[in-house]
Amino acid sequence: MSKGQTISEKILSRQSIDDRSVYAGDRVDVKPNTVLTNEMLPMVSISKFYQTGAKKVNQELAKNMLIILDHGGFGTTDKMVNFHELTRNFASNNGIALDDAGSGISHVVFHEKGFAQPGYLILGTDSHTVTHGAFNSFSKGIGGSDLVELMVKGTTWLDVPETNLVRVDGILPQHVYSKDVLLHVNGEKKMTWSTDKAIEWQGSTIHHLSMEARLTMSNMAIEQGGVAGIMPYDDKTKEYLPPTNRDAFPVEADEDAEYTEIFEVDATTLEPVVAAPHSPDNVKPVSELGDIELDQVFIGSCTNARIEDFDIMAKLIKGRKFKTRTIVIPGSAKVGLEAAKKGYVELFMEAGATWAYSTCGACYGGSLGRAGPGMKVLSTTNRNFIGRMGGDKTTEVYLGSPATAVSSAIMGKIVSAKDLV
Repeated sequence: MSKGQTISEKILSRQSIDDRSVYAGDRVDVKPNTVLTNEMLPMVSISKFYQTGAKKVNQELAKNMLIILDHGGFGTTDKMVNFHELTRNFASNNGIALDDAGSGISHVVFHEKGFAQPGYLILGTDSHTVTHGAFNSFSKGIGGSDLVELMVKGTTWLDVPETNLVRVDGILPQHVYSKDVLLHVNGEKKMTWSTDKAIEWQGSTIHHLSMEARLTMSNMAIEQGGVAGIMPYDDKTKEYLPPTNRDAFPVEADEDAEYTEIFEVDATTLEPVVAAPHSPDNVKPVSELGDIELDQVFIGSCTNARIEDFDIMAKLIKGRKFKTRTIVIPGSAKVGLEAAKKGYVELFMEAGATWAYSTCGACYGGSLGRAGPGMKVLSTTNRNFIGRMGGDKTTEVYLGSPATAVSSAIMGKIVSAKDLV
């Protein structure tokens, strides 16, 4: 009699090339449904691909692969200009879809284009590929050499992970958002609690959340050590995804699936929090921080730069002005256009923000908002390690929700939305 399977085990079983049932601890050869890559392709993979003697990318893989030039921006360095031109030529020669610089951040554009579907095995050369687990998929980051193997063979191998389960129940209090839920779990369990494990999210709170809120949480599975952060499938999942000719395979864990740990959260007890320097698990309630005056607020990244985030911000601004230098970057050109149509670009700029084109920007210490030594920054991004956004050990980066970020920009210090006056 076969034993129950987690969502990860079911997806990896279906995508195994020998069509076998697999469980945590197994190693399995798999064929991904879709593949995501970015500047990792020219930096690492293209030269290694040709060193194998291969002439063309595996054609089945090529038609299920999307390249998004999101980290390099427009002409930030001569090297990046050359990398981008190399990538455009490679994509054209191999029939691979490419979204050029300015189109948006990988983990927003990828699902906008229909490449993320329920039940998929998604692999991508960026650790935040885990974002797409919000669509009930097993979505995992891989390295540049792994991509080479995929481009040559169309397959690769994976270790089947154990799974931790987080169950969240109850209605979130006012001004508490999914970023607060995620950071609360980080604070309680710390960054290593799911190292090399998948994370499944369940509970009434999760089903109540929008897809954009779930994307924020799955995005930071990697900041919990996880190889995947998987949300349940429901009507919201189905309604949010764009029309596509790709099949979907919604997955539920079996009732007798085995979990390494089950962690339960009472959503009704939560409050706005931030991750203080220098780790995403150094989590503190905003109410306990005291007066921390800010030099900059950065609102962007694959974590919190979607239209729902801007909806929340717009309601809080209400004609107020920012006291702190504020940079806003939409998650994609599509999000930016929708924000413009809603009047948000004008609203944010009139409040004093700088609105920029869609790129990974300051999140990884790139362009458009790098922090400097001694600066105090509040960011909606996912990491606040020393040097992550630029600067040095004297730079202090705090992570919070868009509501906390825009409220803090208005007040000039870290506050939650309930503290606005």
